[in-house]
Amino acid sequence: MDAFEYVSYHTGHYGKHKAPGVTLQFVSVVTGEAAYAIFNADLTRQRTTAKGVAGAALPKGQFRVGERSHFYKFWLSTGLEVPDRMQRFYKRMGKLSAILFVGTLTNERFDTQTIQPLDIAAERVRIAFLGHKQSTARAQAEHKEDTSEGHNKTAASRTAQRVQPFPTARVSNHGKTVISKQGNKVSAINPLTPPKAPQDQSVDEWLADYESA
Repeated sequence: MDAFEYVSYHTGHYGKHKAPGVTLQFVSVVTGEAAYAIFNADLTRQRTTAKGVAGAALPKGQFRVGERSHFYKFWLSTGLEVPDRMQRFYKRMGKLSAILFVGTLTNERFDTQTIQPLDIAAERVRIAFLGHKQSTARAQAEHKEDTSEGHNKTAASRTAQRVQPFPTARVSNHGKTVISKQGNKVSAINPLTPPKAPQDQSVDEWLADYESA
């Protein structure tokens, strides 16, 4: 599964009709390949101010979009704060770098109607970090617990949409943990006998440790 990280943007006029727009540059976090998306945008002033007359070109890098534009809908999908004026998105573009994106690509170009933050099932994250065997054991333990409680609790099946590009993976520790001077975590449940690491446990040991908590 591929995902893309925002790198930069620039404004310009594109195509044979020289339509104004803003181009967002991305890079794949899996392959390192580049990709881009071009959104329609206005590059001129909407009204006359002390900084310029209506219709004059905006300073380099600045652009303006409408509330019905694909760019505005794209921005709303990220959950990032919307600027107080539609002409000030350029001040917040750097915040896109904290989000991973997916969408339909054709010759390295994103379809602007499909690009959105990565949304991935929690089980796929578990498999990626713990391996299929450990993840299956966890799922079985959660199912057993849900059954015993009459399905009063439902395990979360999805992570938040705005997935960070370089997350710090953490496996839940049963009980409090203590950090040694060397930076190694040991369980505070039985400090005299450090438990086996999850990858060294059998399924039965993993389940027993889970249920004992």
